[in-house]
Amino acid sequence: MPLRLTRSGYERLQKELEQLYQRRAQLIEEVRETGAEGDLSENAGLDAAKRSLGLVEARIKHLERQLMDAEIIEQDGQPEHVDVGMVVTLEDLDTGDLVRYRIAEAIEADLSSPVKTATPNSPLGLALKGKKVGDEVTVTLRSRTQRFKVVDLTWDGAKEEPADFTG
Repeated sequence: MPLRLTRSGYERLQKELEQLYQRRAQLIEEVRETGAEGDLSENAGLDAAKRSLGLVEARIKHLERQLMDAEIIEQDGQPEHVDVGMVVTLEDLDTGDLVRYRIAEAIEADLSSPVKTATPNSPLGLALKGKKVGDEVTVTLRSRTQRFKVVDLTWDGAKEEPADFTG
């Protein structure tokens, strides 16, 4: 099953991949230079450069595999039901608080965003899949059962985040 990504997520990962290609070239040059410095048995710089190169290579291979089969979610019209590529506004039926979750694959999670990410296969993502505005869901999160009502669906990136949201 292909990885389902938003266009912005796909482009962000492509940009990361391009930066990794550049970093790999720098590290290859660094390995060459530090390897030419003499005694290879006690060359900490060479060891560090090789380790860094290995990590970059692993990330490149991971991203290449993920992006090769990725399906880009088309964000047309007003969304009717919860799916990947959306921001879901939920009302906590016990507290009345409003929280927002972005439905996205883990590779697309943006930890700097104030909007939390729920993957499609997480307990919340599974509970919300296919739900419409007005639907209620019950889900166990962090050993606590919570009841939510879907109050709004928007495509990820479609509008600015309201200032009065708690999550």
